[in-house]
Amino acid sequence: MKGFIEVTDYDGGIKVLCPIQKITGIVCDGDGSVFIEMGTDKGGESSGILVCESFDVIKAKIEKCEV
Repeated sequence: MKGFIEVTDYDGGIKVLCPIQKITGIVCDGDGSVFIEMGTDKGGESSGILVCESFDVIKAKIEKCEV
């Protein structure tokens, strides 16, 4: 599917399709956890999804994806 990447939700283990154009950032913290940020609210609080895939896997999926 063009413009989407498939990722796995960390908490539920379910597959999720994320629209590339809605991604505002990919964050990897010190323990390797990866968060896909898809926006912020008026207070600056991030919204998005914590995923099982590594930063490098997500990066490769985005680079490979056709928008």
